[in-house]
Parts: sequence; structure tokens; C-alpha cells
Amino acid sequence: MRLWSLLPLALIVLVSLGSMHSVSSQSPISGIPDMLKGMSINDKVALIADILIKQPVLFEKLEHILLGALPLISTFKIKPEINMFILPWVLDSIPNVLQNPILLNISTGVVDDMNHVNVSGLNTSGIDPFMTGFMQRYNLVESGIRAAIDAILISRGLNQPYSKFVASKSTKILEKYGEKVLDATIEYINTISVSGIAANDSRMFEMEFWEGFSLLSLVSSVLTPVEQFLPRAEGSSSSPKCYNDTMIYLNNLLQGTTWAVKMFDATGKPPTGTLTGNLHFVGSYDQCLAIKPEKTATNKHLSATGSRYCRATFDIPANLMTSVKSFIGDVNTYGVPITVTWGLCLPSTCQEHDVTDLFRLGFLQSFNLTPSVVCYMSPDLQHDDGAIILIFVLCLIAAICFIATLFHIYRFDDDGEEDEPVFATSTADAHDNKGYIPEVDDETTFSPGQKIGHVANGHINVSDDDSFQIKESGWKQGVAKAFSLYQNIPDVLSFDHDQDSIQCVHGIRFLSLAWLVLGNSFLFAALSLTKAPVTGNLLEGLEMMKGFAFQAVFSSPFAIDSFFVISGFLLTYKFLNKCTNKGKVEWQAILGFYSNRYIRITPVYMVIMVSYVWLYHFVGDSPIYPKAIGVADKCKQDWWHHILFINNIVGTRGNVAFEQCMPWSWFLACIMQFYLITPILFMIYLWSSALGSVFVGLLLTASVVATAIKERRYPGNVLSMMSDGGDYWNNVFITPWCRVSAYCIGVLLGFLFDTLESSKKVKISKWQNILGWLVSFGLFITVAYTPFTKNREGGFPWTSVESAVYEAMSHVVWAVAISWVIFACTQGYGGVINWVLSWRGFLPLSRLSFVVYLIHPVVMVLFIYNKQVLVYMNTFEMAYMFLGHLIMSYAVGLLFCVEFLTGFKNGVNINKRMVNIKEISINT
Repeated sequence: MRLWSLLPLALIVLVSLGSMHSVSSQSPISGIPDMLKGMSINDKVALIADILIKQPVLFEKLEHILLGALPLISTFKIKPEINMFILPWVLDSIPNVLQNPILLNISTGVVDDMNHVNVSGLNTSGIDPFMTGFMQRYNLVESGIRAAIDAILISRGLNQPYSKFVASKSTKILEKYGEKVLDATIEYINTISVSGIAANDSRMFEMEFWEGFSLLSLVSSVLTPVEQFLPRAEGSSSSPKCYNDTMIYLNNLLQGTTWAVKMFDATGKPPTGTLTGNLHFVGSYDQCLAIKPEKTATNKHLSATGSRYCRATFDIPANLMTSVKSFIGDVNTYGVPITVTWGLCLPSTCQEHDVTDLFRLGFLQSFNLTPSVVCYMSPDLQHDDGAIILIFVLCLIAAICFIATLFHIYRFDDDGEEDEPVFATSTADAHDNKGYIPEVDDETTFSPGQKIGHVANGHINVSDDDSFQIKESGWKQGVAKAFSLYQNIPDVLSFDHDQDSIQCVHGIRFLSLAWLVLGNSFLFAALSLTKAPVTGNLLEGLEMMKGFAFQAVFSSPFAIDSFFVISGFLLTYKFLNKCTNKGKVEWQAILGFYSNRYIRITPVYMVIMVSYVWLYHFVGDSPIYPKAIGVADKCKQDWWHHILFINNIVGTRGNVAFEQCMPWSWFLACIMQFYLITPILFMIYLWSSALGSVFVGLLLTASVVATAIKERRYPGNVLSMMSDGGDYWNNVFITPWCRVSAYCIGVLLGFLFDTLESSKKVKISKWQNILGWLVSFGLFITVAYTPFTKNREGGFPWTSVESAVYEAMSHVVWAVAISWVIFACTQGYGGVINWVLSWRGFLPLSRLSFVVYLIHPVVMVLFIYNKQVLVYMNTFEMAYMFLGHLIMSYAVGLLFCVEFLTGFKNGVNINKRMVNIKEISINT
């Protein structure tokens, strides 16, 4: 015991010397080491005695401190055979401890807390009254513990904002449970055998101590039973089974039980790269679900028979977020919240609300954690009537296609003769209707071998092949072929095309779609559709978007303007090519035009929608797969908006894009709305080509003005669809009055082709052609890369006027550049560009573009959220994902096309032609 009494005395002497230095500059501490090195032990003792003799007040205080420390020392009930080694070991370790940088950081933290104490109003008449008031305002124990934890965490590499937050919370826990931990630690130390060690052999004792020391055993003895630290609150709404099983799991974990260790191993751990946005501790989903807790005699009350993966998402406190931004800067995340996600492997008896209550147990209350929790369970198909009905319908359609295919192969194709067409063509005009508007195939698909008429002398002439000689026989064969995969797959994948067709549009359509898929690959990785994490390096990925090369990806939405130009051009070109009498158009023909467009687009559109809505629960199985996907679930409420093709103007206000039903389908709504006004424009043009062109020009001008006005009021871009509450998306990006300008350019291009002689090419000199291509490329680059001035690092923000001008004119400029490409390639001035765009391989890819446009976001969502790990945004991985998205979208799109789009389209054609059979039979 006398050895222990020297320890506080020696420490106090050292502190006293430091105190003397603080009030006297005559005894600098920096010179003490050199002075002591030249002194013998007797001289050192004499020096200390001389100091104490000359400082009787200090001597008295040290004596009082020593007497006061004796009861404290006596509370350390360490066995005598161990106690005799402790003090020499401590004394040997003190120099190393004092030289440790951690101690300096602790001292700095304590002193910093002292300096922040408000001493105004304290009694300064004496030491005792001053210090009494000072200590009432300053908690030395709390300050020391917090400073120690902070220093240790920093020394282990934790960033300072996080270390201060953790230290502050941990201090409160230690204040409440520290005594229990200390008693358990001492009890464990007493169990370590040190027999046979020579007295005062501190090094040998240290080796023996660490050899018998087990950190797991210490932690287990200190923390078990866990219930003492995490008591269940009275009146808690959580399940008693979940609480009981969780405590059993934690106690078994501390005891090293295999199944509990596996569950902990499957639980998420903090990763590296926190400053790049990697705040998601995902864990191992499959490993967790494979674990089966084992019931033994020690945990006979275990109720769980399996494990469950739950994902808890925490909002970062505002004060901590402020500290983090001091390191990473004020990064624009475009509305994506920065949250912490923790994957938990828990007993299967726990539900989502139980997990939330677990974070309110015992000392966890001090952290004030209120996570949003998602626990994964296999969806119950038996009780999902909508999914069952849908699967039945899809299976029925698949069965029809299968049976039709068998009939086609074994009944209509087994004689080895070439099949006769169901509707043979002849030169006889069997369908002469002066007010007839000819049917125009959906410009998003091309039927192989389709004949297109000619433009001659500024008027439209229709070839004789456009009239049909109807055969009354063979309708059964036609029905079979309409849904036959043996027929539809070769038709869709055929490279056949008419020599008079405009081939370059196929290449433009495919490349535009590929560009759009590329942009959406980045968009869906950066902006999560749900609260579930998607990207492990969000901040780093957003920085990548500021690069010059990325602007080509950022500008991918202009691909939709290419679609509008192609749609307007082909519809106008094919209509005017098939129209025989200008100025004579009956209203029945107009209704037929509308119904034809609607029937050909809607069925496959609705099939994709209902499949996505009712089946997405059954195709997802990963730690980040969301329990609910807003862009699908919203369709259960807003489906009728899409049937009426008004989803881009109804039900959008107040909803961001990812809270709307299939938000990418706005393009179809715009197209259908443009189709409503197109026959009116055609009738005006047929009456007067000049007046028709003027009307289209006025519509284009109105669109430009409306876009400028809306953009000035709702500034933004496609990435701001979440951060601005959907203002830009709902009021500018998807509205028909802001997007019709590109369609008008396509219509005007069709008018231009109508005025040209089909037998003669427009004569353009070599230099005019080169100038046209240079201007076109210049317009493409200008439109795509102008936003780099504001998106780059250190870029300058645009004014509202600049944003309005760019938004209003960029679509028109892009449409004009695309129109030049179509015009030059068609007139024979495309050169190698026309050779590439007209490659026959683009033809089947172009036919599938409509379905692929609808299906590719679904494919992206299912892929990204089915990953076991988060997406890492870098150039190589995103390029690989883009190619995968594109290929899989075409594979799935082919399936939907041959079973639904082509089948329904052929069925509609058969029905209409059978009606014509009846009419002709009656007339004859």
C-alpha cells in the first residue's frame, strides 16, 4: 500500500512543478530535463525535499491529498499477489504514456473545455469559493472522458467531426454505466493467473497477463447480460419476442456462439470513403438469410427459427452535417439526401416497428435515433389478386402465341409451298375513297418491305400497290400468322426494306435511343428512385459530372427532340405520299387516323405498365431493393391518365418526377397530343401549302415563347427534378407546349419534301454541302456543350434570361441540325455519314425502339436495385452498365414486341381488312 501512496505524490510533484512554471518565468520547465540528468539520486531527493521545505503550504496540500487518496486506493481490491506487480509496471509505463500524442490531445481537450467555462459572477475572494463555483460549472470527469475518447478516435483515423459526435454520446454512456464496466473489468483481471512470477518482475507479469488475457472474454464479462444496458421500457409497443430474441442474439455474440457471430458478420460495417458519400453499411444479404439460430439449453427461450435482413436509414444531424461540409464543401446533391444506411441481420421475429424501438433501448436513447426501417420478406403471391390475374393473362397470351406458332408451322407451312398472302395486291383500285386518309404505320416501327409512294411535280402520287385485292379465303391462316412467333420474329428482325424508304432515320433513331439509355444510366445511378441507397460514391460521382467529356452524357435528353423530328417528318412525308386528292378529307377518315394511332400504341404500353406495377415485388431480392417503388405504385392511382395520354399535364403538380407513374412515358403523351393537331395542319396544308406552312411556323414560334416564359419562372435542368420539387420537370420539360417546336421542325421538313420533285435531286454544290455539315455539327456541339460554362468546376451561374434563351432555342436548333442530316442523307449528300446511318443492321433495332424506350428504365431499376453491392460511379463501370442496360433492354423489348406489339398490330389489320371484305362482298 505504501508503494501506491508514492504514485499520487510523484504525480502531484510533477504537476506542482508545472504550476510553478506557469507563475514564474525564473524556472523554465524546458531546462529541467538537462538539470536532472546531471544529478545523482541523492541530489534529486534533496531537491524535492528543499522544494517542499521552502513551500510549507504546498507540503500541507500534498499531505491532505495523500490522506484523501488512501480511501480511494483501498477501493481497488486487487489480489496482493497481483498488486505487487501493478505499481512497478505502472511506473515503468508512465514515461511512455506521458510522451504519447494521445495524452497531449486529451490535455488539450480538457484545457479547451476549461477555457470555455463562463467564470463571470464567481467569487474571487479566495481559492475555495472560486473553485467551488467553477467546478459547479465544469464537469472534470465528463470533460476528461470526452477528451480521451475524442483523442483515441482521432488517433485511429476517424475524421474529427465524427469523433467529436461519437465522443459526446459515448461520454454520457460511460457516466451512466462506467461503474459497472469498471467492476466487471477488475473482476476479470482477478481471474488471470500469475502464479510463479518473481516479485517485482513487472515485465514477466505483463507477458503473463497478456497471454491469459482475452478481449472477447473481457467484453463478455463486462457487457453480459446485455439486458442490464438495454432494458426494455415499460409500455413499449415492440414485440416481446423480438426483444427477447435480440438479447439472446447479443449475449450469444459476446460469448462467441457460431450462429450469432455469423449474424454479426452479415451485419453492415462502416466502409472507407465516407467523405465521397459512402455512408451505407450494406452488409451481406444472402449470408444473413441463410443463418438459422440454434436453440440450446442456455437460450431455450429463443423463438426465432431464422434471420431477417433489415435496412435502417438515419438522417445526419444538422450540426454534424455542418461539420462534414467544412471538409467536403457545400456540394450540390441535386435533392438526393445524404443519409446513413445500416444493414442489420436480426432474428426473424423482428418487424420494422420493432427494429425502430430497438434503437430506443437503454443508453441508445441518448443518441436520439429515429431511423426509417425496411425489413425484407418474401412477397406473398397467393394473396396478391392483381398479380395472379396479370400472370394468368400473360400466360394466356403466351399460350395463344405458342398455339398460333404451332398452327403456322405444322398446318400452313408443311406443304413446302410459299405461303400466299392473305391480302393480295393488284392494280385494281378496290378501295377508292376520295376522302380517305391512308393508314400510316407507327413511325416508331417499320414493317419490312413497306412501299412508299413518290413525290412528282409537287403533288402526291400513290403507287398501284397501295390498293388491296381482298381474298375471302385464308382468314384462319392470317389469324395464326398474326400471333405466330415463327412469323413475327423474322418480321421484326428482318433486314428487308423498300428502296424508296428513308433509311437514315433508322440509324438516327437507334443512336438517339442509345444516347438516351446512356444518359439514364448515369441519371438512375445518381438520383435514387427511392430512399434506398444506390451509389457508394455519390459525391465523387457528382464531381465527375462536372467534367467536359460528361457534358455529352448530360445533354442526352436532346435525343428526344430527335424522336420528335423523326415522328413529325415521317408522319407528314408518308401521309402526303399516300394522299390522292388534296383538299378532300372526310371526318370519318380523321377519326380512323386517331383510332389507328391509339390502338397501335396503347396495348403494349398498358401491358408494360401493369407488368411493372404488379410484378416488381416478385423480381427483386437484394439488400437495397426498395419495399415500394413510387414510379410503379403511383400507376395504381393514375393509370387512367396514361390511357387518355394526359399524364404529362394532369396529376403532376406538386409531385417530383420519381413520384409520378412511369415518368419517362411523358414522351408518348406528347406524341399523342401532337397527333391530335396534326390532321388539322395537314388539311390546311392540302388546301394551301403556304398557309399550312405559316400555321406550323406560328405554332413553332408560340412554343419557343412559351418555353422561354416557363423556363424563366421555373429554371432548372433534368438533374434538378428532385431539388426543385418538380417545378422544372412538370412545367417545362414534359409539357407539350414547350416540346412541340422540334415536332414542328419535322413537319416542316415533310412539307419541304412534298414540294420537291421525286425524280430529281436537289442540286447543292460541294462547298455548300460542306458548309451545311459544318454548320450542323457546330449546332450539335454548341447545344450539347454550352451548359459546361455553368456545370464545370468554378463555372458561373446563368441569369434567368440566359437560361430562358437556351431552353427555348436549344430544342429548335437541335431539330434544325437533325433535319439537315435527314435532308442531306436523303438527297445523296450524306457520304460516309449516310452510309453508316443507313446500315441495314439498324433496321431491326429501329423497329424495336418504341418498346425499348418504354422498357429500358424498368430494366435499369430492376438491375440497380437487385445488386448486392452499391454502384461505384466511374467511367469504366458506367460504360459497362450502359452496354448491359442497352442489350438487356433490347432483349426484353424483343419479347414484348413479338408477343404484344406485333401481334396486336397484325390483329387490328386483320380486323379492318375483314371489314373491308364484307363491304366489298355487299357492293358486288
